[in-house]
Amino acid sequence: MSEARPVDPSVSRNPIALDAKDLPTVCVLCSHNCGIRVDVADGRITDVRADETNPITHGYICNKGVTVSHYAHHKQRTEYPLRRRADGSFERIDWDTAVREISAKLSTIRDEHGARAIGLVGIGGQANHMDAAYGTSFLRGVGSRRLFNAYAQEKTQHHLIDGWMFDCAPSLFFHPDFENSRYLIVMGTNPKISNRGHAPNELFKQLAKDPDKTVVVLDPRETETTRTADRHLKVRPGHDAYFLLGMAAALVQNELYDYGFVEQKTVGFDEIRDVLASIDVADMAGRAGLTADDIVSVTRDFAASGAGAIMYDLGVEQTPFSTLVSYLIRLNLTLAGYTGRRGGEVFLETFAPPKISEGRHGEPERALASGIQGIRALGNFAMFSPTLVPEEILLDHPERMRAVIVEGSNPLLSYSDSNAWREAIDALDLLVVVDPAFSETARLADYVLPTPCGYEKWEIALFPKRHPEIDVQLRPPVIPGPVEALPEAEIYVRLAETMGIVEPVPAELMALADTPTAEARAQFMMTAMGLVGEAAARGIDAETQMLFWAYRAIGPHFDAPSLAAIWLQCQMNAVDRHADVLRTLGEDWAERSPLDIGEEIFRRILAHPEGVEIARLADDKSLDDYIGFDDKRVRVAPEAMLAEIERALGTSLDDDGDYPFVLGSGLRTRWTANTIQRDPGWRKGAAPHCTLRLAPDDAATLGVDKGDTVRISTRRGSIELPAEIDKKLMAGHCSMPNGFGMQVSDGIDGAVSVDGANMNEITDTADRDPLTGCPHHRYVRVKLEKIAAAAAA
Repeated sequence: MSEARPVDPSVSRNPIALDAKDLPTVCVLCSHNCGIRVDVADGRITDVRADETNPITHGYICNKGVTVSHYAHHKQRTEYPLRRRADGSFERIDWDTAVREISAKLSTIRDEHGARAIGLVGIGGQANHMDAAYGTSFLRGVGSRRLFNAYAQEKTQHHLIDGWMFDCAPSLFFHPDFENSRYLIVMGTNPKISNRGHAPNELFKQLAKDPDKTVVVLDPRETETTRTADRHLKVRPGHDAYFLLGMAAALVQNELYDYGFVEQKTVGFDEIRDVLASIDVADMAGRAGLTADDIVSVTRDFAASGAGAIMYDLGVEQTPFSTLVSYLIRLNLTLAGYTGRRGGEVFLETFAPPKISEGRHGEPERALASGIQGIRALGNFAMFSPTLVPEEILLDHPERMRAVIVEGSNPLLSYSDSNAWREAIDALDLLVVVDPAFSETARLADYVLPTPCGYEKWEIALFPKRHPEIDVQLRPPVIPGPVEALPEAEIYVRLAETMGIVEPVPAELMALADTPTAEARAQFMMTAMGLVGEAAARGIDAETQMLFWAYRAIGPHFDAPSLAAIWLQCQMNAVDRHADVLRTLGEDWAERSPLDIGEEIFRRILAHPEGVEIARLADDKSLDDYIGFDDKRVRVAPEAMLAEIERALGTSLDDDGDYPFVLGSGLRTRWTANTIQRDPGWRKGAAPHCTLRLAPDDAATLGVDKGDTVRISTRRGSIELPAEIDKKLMAGHCSMPNGFGMQVSDGIDGAVSVDGANMNEITDTADRDPLTGCPHHRYVRVKLEKIAAAAAA
């Protein structure tokens, strides 16, 4: 029998085998979370392959997925709590000291400056989302709403627009129905490389073979995806909004819109029609670098297809007018009659049943410096773009942020303007970093708290999976982590209890901890629901209290106490998705109680770590089911978007004389994996992976050959990279990858070397969307200078 290692009970109450074969889990290197199988020897991942039994990805994996052992095993793991000394070095401390000191500092800051002085940056990295419920509950318990999440530097504009147009739940995702679409427009993504969608190589291969389906790709460069498309439109970088605006105008001016759908399902058409009627399609095409015929012909074919969809990603989400782009995508789909319809754009649901807050139409929480609102996304807890953090700290305001917990995030590499972040961190009273790795941000922290990585604890990925199926993949730890590392849930619970933002578990609830039965859990629910109201009357946040009581009282029923949040979510599914759940469980469960059904959902999830369907949406679920407005009509003319159209029309994105090139920072390649893959040894090949890609004409003008060193400058700073000549780029457009500039060392105290260059050394927090704060990483104005020729071979 294989040896097993005991771990902290907050990680797993069962020892973890050091040697095992064929364990199901997921790849954590991007948001698609492809199912994988791993072999383990002596507590280390030794072999990785695709999981053919995974019901979501069906054996798909990219080259990155087989390298996850580098994510788990590297020399910069944090293994025990650290406290910064006065001289800047770190000393090892125990958990009780760390929790006591951090709690005292947070309490003092809250008492002296208010709850808004405390912020949380991070939560929910890639496939590791078990922390989300506990982190947001902790922040809510503190009384703060200052959550800054990476998702909000990419995609919160979609949730903002979905709220304005549909009044729908913030957990929904507006997504193309690939399987049934007959005309697919692809914008801002090269899915064959970025792996946008499940098994995209197979998907686009099938689309190319089907004579009844058309794929049109908008991209400034030729890519693996454009090569198999029916049509490739070389839109100018950052000008996608003008293509979409021209398309909407063409729908109206040529009377190509679906009159019946618009008449029956929309409000505000007359207003937006008048705006679009006055727009010059040829002008929009010229701005986008296209012809009027390009836009009109695509629009005609899209409208005539009967089932058109639009696929979009970072290339249009981190460019100028990104919120307007989101709106125009939905406007075009709605005018064509494809919103909420099979073959068009559908609403994907996740493990969290769609719920909308009664207070959603009230005044939102806003950033103090900019007034940008927090946006409800993924759930009803609003989040802000992390681009806003430095100014929220440096602002001269009595409630400015003075304490920040960075969890599962690395702002110095991942977010705009590393220089601004360094200045802001220096102005903080307290910085706590919770991370499996000793990151660049951790090096500046007051306290560094170790947590297991995504393969060393119970974890879950909450991104949407399929439609109409609702899938869940909850996975157990496959390897043991550092002895002193604690899961994020345990850290948040300890801090909350020590700060007194939750009350001790009542005796009648704690008595249930030693009775791990469904009946005891039912008793917990009934008793806790009564007691939590009394706690709320004493000023305790009810949701925080309920979750943290569950963690302590019924958490011992499970292999890890963090699973209490999953059990509660199963109960919510049993109540809020009763018919959908029965469609999967079977009518034999129709007469069972919601508690019994919730228990069965939980049992099935635990029994299938490779993933399992827990509910299925009805085939006849319609747009009406997702619209929150009482009249069930789409608002096609939000006031803020009419103003954005006017701003776009009055804005020129023409060349900046001082910074004439457009840099697409964050290029996806086969050898980039955000900033969580810290060991550069995962990359293959001898050539440099962090290069500046230049168009041949630009290289010739600059006198640059392959391998020459080029200085890339903005108003915020400069970096230097070796040049790579890319014939697929258009003149004036250059690009570089993300995930580089890491400080790599042999252990925490080892000598540091830097792997590549960090793109955020030259980005600017001010270069962002005014409505959401999403940065313009795919449109950075730069100056290029050759500074050195390549060394002779």
